[in-house]
Amino acid sequence: IDDQDIVRYLISRQKFNGLWDLDAKDIEQLTGKSLPNFLSSNNNQQIVIAAIVIVALETRFATLSTMWHAVVQKARKRLLELLNKDANQLQSLLERIRQEF
Repeated sequence: IDDQDIVRYLISRQKFNGLWDLDAKDIEQLTGKSLPNFLSSNNNQQIVIAAIVIVALETRFATLSTMWHAVVQKARKRLLELLNKDANQLQSLLERIRQEF
């Protein structure tokens, strides 16, 4: 499986609402770590999974940004809504996820 296949898979698993239909196994294959490593008490799993995918695409698959740019924009917009439009909270969530990678 090459990087383009992984990106295509992630794009295909994005739901209409901007979040992803992925499970713990998908996250482990994507990051090499189990989902609980990324969860903290204040985040629901869907939000954390979306943040993980955003960080993975922006860091590991940066060279393929033309493929995934639109889905990341959609996901960021949705996360911002779920976090009560708190951009600082979104940034700190993404930063925390980045540090786990």
